Amino acid sequence: MILNPNSTTQSSELLREILPPLFAIEQLSLFVRFTHHPAHAEEMVSGLTREDYDLIILLGGDGTVNEAINGLLGSADTENPDPETLPKLAVIPTGSANVLVRALGFSADPVEAVHVLSRLIEKDISRTICLGTWNDRWFGVNAGFGLDADVLAQVDRVREKGFAATPFRYLMVAVRAVGRARRNPPTINVRASSREGEEFALDEVPVLLASNTNPWTFLGPLPVGLNTENSFEEGLSLFGVTDISGLGGLIGVLHLFGVDSQRVLNKVSTARTIDFDHASTVELSCPTPHRFQADGESEGKLTKVKLRSVPDAVEVYAPRSARAPHERSLRETLRDFIRVF
Repeated sequence: MILNPNSTTQSSELLREILPPLFAIEQLSLFVRFTHHPAHAEEMVSGLTREDYDLIILLGGDGTVNEAINGLLGSADTENPDPETLPKLAVIPTGSANVLVRALGFSADPVEAVHVLSRLIEKDISRTICLGTWNDRWFGVNAGFGLDADVLAQVDRVREKGFAATPFRYLMVAVRAVGRARRNPPTINVRASSREGEEFALDEVPVLLASNTNPWTFLGPLPVGLNTENSFEEGLSLFGVTDISGLGGLIGVLHLFGVDSQRVLNKVSTARTIDFDHASTVELSCPTPHRFQADGESEGKLTKVKLRSVPDAVEVYAPRSARAPHERSLRETLRDFIRVF
């Protein structure tokens, strides 16, 4: 078990609630280590195989999960290891967003999540999921240039000042980032291909996100629903907005939060949004450096990134239930916006 003591909700009181359900699992013996600096989890798990440990339990947020994935799988430029030779992964969410573990079907509440996880471990219920790569690194949920990366960089600045990264602060930062992007939109060039041989190309897109599952969220109850066909069993999905000016552009951006999933405003928004599913390779480029993010971690400013989908990359303990369709009414979205506030 790897614990990140700097996770948003982690405390000694929480550990006293989390550990007993795990200790109650017969034949489970835990070796516990704490992370002490960035990339420490990646260093801990680097080179481990299932002969060393059957399971790695991560008690932390999305950053800790991303580090563990990159440590286990190594450089994405090399041959991908067989998932059956690697320790299985399990996650107990104690971060601020907990995007991946929630996308896998767990509650964001760590106490609720650990009770479900303990039953899955007892019954050995796991699944193998796809992962994405960017250049020589791995990601589990999403990656992209522009708007989302700008939001995460601003949230990092807020956290450096000692404020918690709450859904409300994410929302406020996102609103300001959309305003800046509408005044000075980035230009992202996209080239993608699917395993079936389909091609996709578009230049000067102001908003474009690549996701590995659907839906995912960093705004509490508000799901970020981009491509309804996407899941951890498919390739990467791309979602973009070709023009973010005016009312149509605003509606296109609001698709990120599940607005108009019923396509009531379809006549206004269709011309502004684009999507491409089951992508195996994606190349993103910008004429000038723009911020890039992967799994909620700001990776600095880049001009070119190559993304790739890797099927059956890692085995995780997670419910095997089918993914629920992403259907939301405008009333439900407005209700959850109010809940975030």
